[in-house]
Amino acid sequence: MSEENVATIRRATDAFNRGGAEAALEFFDPEIEWTTTGIFLEPGTYRGHEGVRRYMGALATELEDLHSEPEEFIDAGEQVVVPFRLSARGKQSGAPVDFSGALVYSLRGGKIFRIRNYTEKAEALEVAGLSE
Repeated sequence: MSEENVATIRRATDAFNRGGAEAALEFFDPEIEWTTTGIFLEPGTYRGHEGVRRYMGALATELEDLHSEPEEFIDAGEQVVVPFRLSARGKQSGAPVDFSGALVYSLRGGKIFRIRNYTEKAEALEVAGLSE
């Protein structure tokens, strides 16, 4: 199942890069819970597809041309850890914006039901029960 989980996360990332959050929703469980740790916006938890839309909408008020570039996909069984770089442009300034961090995706039944944002790969790996 874990190879399938990695493949699902790859497809979800590709969909996001092609069509934004709306395009990626098909990979998310309707009860998804996305907890942010302040890497992009204020820390918080967003629930369900509407919560994901709110979170991504808040990002879109500040940034445009969002693109996620995964560095690797780390199989952690029912979880997948993805260190990444996110590039965008400031909506008001036009200045380039570059973030790095790591996401921990939890899957069940072929759908993403939990996402956690972390600022450091090591922290994400520890949460997923792995270490560098």
